[in-house]
Amino acid sequence: MRTAVITTGGLGTRLLTCTKSNPKAMLPLYSKSFDKNPDPLLRPLIESIFENLYDYGFRRFCFIVGKKTKSSIINHLTPDQKFIELLKKRNTSVDKRFIKILNRVYKKFENSEISWVSQETPMGFGDALLSSKEFVGDDSFLLHAGDTYIPDYYFLKEFLSQFRNSKNISGSLLLQKTKNIKGYGLANVKKIKNENIVLHVEEKPKNPKSNLAILPIYLFKPLIFESLKKTSKGYNNELQVTDAVETLIKMDNKITSYNYGSKKWFDIGIPPNYFKALTLSFNKSKIS
Repeated sequence: MRTAVITTGGLGTRLLTCTKSNPKAMLPLYSKSFDKNPDPLLRPLIESIFENLYDYGFRRFCFIVGKKTKSSIINHLTPDQKFIELLKKRNTSVDKRFIKILNRVYKKFENSEISWVSQETPMGFGDALLSSKEFVGDDSFLLHAGDTYIPDYYFLKEFLSQFRNSKNISGSLLLQKTKNIKGYGLANVKKIKNENIVLHVEEKPKNPKSNLAILPIYLFKPLIFESLKKTSKGYNNELQVTDAVETLIKMDNKITSYNYGSKKWFDIGIPPNYFKALTLSFNKSKIS
């Protein structure tokens, strides 16, 4: 699988005023340095998402960006040789370090096929995904919410392998058992012939029938786009990916699931979660 869709077009209203002109995906988090320098790096979340997916073989990226905030993401990820030359002229040890770090990201970006899709008005996760249809084409792809912090992507190899090896599959969900199910899409799953088959999903239900939360990273065949077109607006009067998955299930399409286990992750869209992500990322960035 080489294609990834990353959504960053939400308004981020719960993180105002920081997100008035800057999307959530540009909020900084710590990461371990690529060199032997003990000081951690502070990088926008979107940069970490892009680089992690690249390192797992993705080479086609569709970024769904908000019309008002897209320039900050585009300016950050697009190679900027004038800035590199400025750092070279300054020629301090810190500048030399960051030239190497920037060039590392720029090389990966230049080696990728990039599409920027601008959303006039965010109308839900499903609406954002639907806008990537032309770029995705006939490829299977990964969908990744741009405000989701995953400390380690080791799970991705097995998640992708399971999807690849499953016959007649239309999609796969990343699930985690949780006590606090408020605010999540939930899935009901049954083991059938050694596969975890998703029988039913629901977006933020009032009467939950499951404690399996759907994490905002998905694997899909292009059939999801037809399903989105057949799906009505749901929670918050927006087009939801969860509802489109339920449409697929009702059309007798096979949806599997992968258990994320007890590993930590954070939707950084609210201040307490962003603080937890920032703290965890700092602790993980320390060189032991």
